Amino acid sequence: MKRIFHWSRGPADAPEEVRREIELHLELRAREFEAQGMSPEAARRAALEAFGDRPAIEAEVRALRGTTLSERRRRDYAAELGQDFRLALRGLRRTPGFTLVALLTLSIGIGASTAMFSAVRSVLLRPLPYPGSDRLVQLWTDYRSKGRATPEWLTPPEFQDWQAATRAFSAMASYQAWGPNLTGGGDPENLTGAAVSGNFFSVLGTGPAAGRLFSAADDDANAERVVVLSDPLWRRRFGSDRGMIGRTIELNAEPWTVIGVLPADFRSPVPAEIWRPVRRPANSGCGRGCITVRAIGRMKPGVTFEQAKADLDGIAARLAREYPQTNEGVGAWPIPLHEQITGPTRAPLAAFFGAVLFVLLIGCVNLANLLLLRGAARAREISVRAALGAGRGRLVRQLVTESVVLAAAGGVLGLLLGWWGSRLLGALVPPGVREVQEIRVDGVVAAFAAGVSLLAGLLFGLTPALHGARADLMAALRTAGREGGSRGLALRNGLVVVELALAFMLLVGGGLLGQSFLKMQRSDLGFRTRELLTAAVVFPRARYPEPERAVVAILEVIERVRARPEVAAVAAVDQLPLLTGGDQDVDVTPVGEPLPGGKPFDIWYRSATPGYFRLIGMRLVAGREFTPADRAGAARVGVVNEEAARRMWPGKSPLGRELTSGGKSLTVVGMVGTARPDGPNQPVKAELFFPYAQLATRGAFLVVEPRHDLAAALGAVRAAVREVDPQVPLAAVATMEERIGEVVALPRLYALLVGIFGVAAVALAILGVYGVMAYAVALRHREIGVRLALGAAPGAIRRLVLGQGSRLAVFGLGLGLIGAAAVGRLLRTLLFGVGPLDAFTFGGVAILLGAMFLLACWLPARRAMRVDPLVAIRDE
Repeated sequence: MKRIFHWSRGPADAPEEVRREIELHLELRAREFEAQGMSPEAARRAALEAFGDRPAIEAEVRALRGTTLSERRRRDYAAELGQDFRLALRGLRRTPGFTLVALLTLSIGIGASTAMFSAVRSVLLRPLPYPGSDRLVQLWTDYRSKGRATPEWLTPPEFQDWQAATRAFSAMASYQAWGPNLTGGGDPENLTGAAVSGNFFSVLGTGPAAGRLFSAADDDANAERVVVLSDPLWRRRFGSDRGMIGRTIELNAEPWTVIGVLPADFRSPVPAEIWRPVRRPANSGCGRGCITVRAIGRMKPGVTFEQAKADLDGIAARLAREYPQTNEGVGAWPIPLHEQITGPTRAPLAAFFGAVLFVLLIGCVNLANLLLLRGAARAREISVRAALGAGRGRLVRQLVTESVVLAAAGGVLGLLLGWWGSRLLGALVPPGVREVQEIRVDGVVAAFAAGVSLLAGLLFGLTPALHGARADLMAALRTAGREGGSRGLALRNGLVVVELALAFMLLVGGGLLGQSFLKMQRSDLGFRTRELLTAAVVFPRARYPEPERAVVAILEVIERVRARPEVAAVAAVDQLPLLTGGDQDVDVTPVGEPLPGGKPFDIWYRSATPGYFRLIGMRLVAGREFTPADRAGAARVGVVNEEAARRMWPGKSPLGRELTSGGKSLTVVGMVGTARPDGPNQPVKAELFFPYAQLATRGAFLVVEPRHDLAAALGAVRAAVREVDPQVPLAAVATMEERIGEVVALPRLYALLVGIFGVAAVALAILGVYGVMAYAVALRHREIGVRLALGAAPGAIRRLVLGQGSRLAVFGLGLGLIGAAAVGRLLRTLLFGVGPLDAFTFGGVAILLGAMFLLACWLPARRAMRVDPLVAIRDE
């Protein structure tokens, strides 16, 4: 390598040459003194005295000589590199087909790896956009001892206890969802908001872009109603008017004063565009057992996560002793905020980054194979250069330079492709991740692309260069490089087998995830997911102080919508299926039945209007649905699903049985089929449904079946709401197809990514196979001509070429089958409704790849059958 790149030091005899030159100078000077009449000894002494400090002068001359030689070597090296660069460009221009294939291969591999690295860096490697983000922790309570497998929110008293007793956290902040209706200054609009404690923004370490943010004084229930706007809302709704600070806006029919605007680069861990203080009254009715608060804590400097968890565990244990009725068995479950936000995507992104490096590796293997064949075809050229005096190091450097030039050009194209791919990935990742960690191409990603390009150039260029530079001078000149392809045949065939195996592995992974996504999307959730429109409507407390008045308004909206010709059916439910974070639970006790462990059943509940089960497509198993007679003041009734009936009354009918909760009782009048309201890959739940009129709330989700046109039905719903209350907007408008699309967004992303990588890998592998076989046929041009001249049938030539390709296909598919089995096991946790060794996927991929492989071999075989024997022999 030192000889190739001129990394050796100067000549070892340089000091000896300097000494000889000084000796010659002293001898000539001594002769001059002898001519003036001095003795030889005196002349020598006089010459030394006239010369001066010999060691110092000798060192100075050596330094000057070394500098001169180094500068000369640098100039020569730069000139040689320039010459290599020009020769590389000329060589690539002379072979446009090879250059195009190489650039396309490189740009695909480098572009895909750059796009995936941008996602991995943004999501996994880059810290959250908050000062000291490594000390931020999401705070949850742990109910696993009570059968809940996922973390739970806190109760307001628990949060206050944790906040007061902690020694590991410098501060804790709480927040809750808030969805106010904005009226005045335009059409009414429902906003996504959050109610936060006064120290929320200081815990995150952000300040205002204008005005001020909240303080502890703003948390008081009697404090002025104040809000803080996000930068997008400030620009969109209020035209970036700085005069908004101190101005009043109307939210939920109440006046609120704008006190600040957040910076444009603030990324909230809470989906919100407007914030208000919690303003919780001291005597709030939401006590222990009322799980409504989410919290974030900032650890003190020097405190480890393990120490913080131990601190919270101690507090939770004390609360369990002091409040056994509500806190027994309830622990603390802290999660680092970075992990909380990016957790669902961490393992898949890391796996997909490995997959995309496979694609890059296939591209490098492909190019290495093409370069080996190209080097075989250039054996005569290389031998002529060697005959004219070019050393092996010089030849290797010239060939490596061509590879690096290719890699640089492919890197530029790959960076552009990676920039586009990163934007595509940014649109596909879950919104909760995208809104905090923006996926983009920055300087680090660009440096990664440059490094990958250089590494790829050396990886696919060095081995063919070393191989090609070992030129057999006489053999190459005799055969003009025609049969040079036989040298290194095993290496080239091995590379084809490897890239085919890698492509098989990626395509199987894409097939498994694709099947999983399709089955998830088509699975029966137990309710209707097509041709339904959903929208939320909320009537504010300020104008509807009694919830019963809001219920009357919602029922009136339903009647007006039902009367519209554009609507076939309509109903309402307080919590819609497939709504993230929309579940609510309650403890119930079946009257006259034994309780496992002596504790009430924890059951998820919803309230619905008459006709909801029929419209949403939930199967009525027994009893009846709700009717208009199930109104406020009438006997309290409920409907359970089959899972709830199985748990509370195993082997018995639930009809006519009583449940008690919170001191009130109800009678079960119906049973519906068990559904999966959280999505196809989530466990079933025990559910209890109340009549909407008997569980008064100020908001509901309207479920609408259009008669013909979706847009017309939406217009009819808007008109009906406007007729009842023109200041109430529709919110969260979406079809059920869109809602299930959000649920399967991550599986869809997984399937899409692996599918893209698999297709890219197959394209690269088939391109490589075709190139190898085409070059092999070209190099055996004379042999094929001789065979045909001696009477071989064209079909025999075709079988010869296809037989060679078929052997490679068998080895490649066999090796890929082993690797794909390992890939299936790695993807086991991401699969739904399909096994990791699904025979249909494995067989289908094998048939597809085998057919495409044979097609890539058949085209060169077809060309071989058309070789003119006379022309082939005369060319030699």
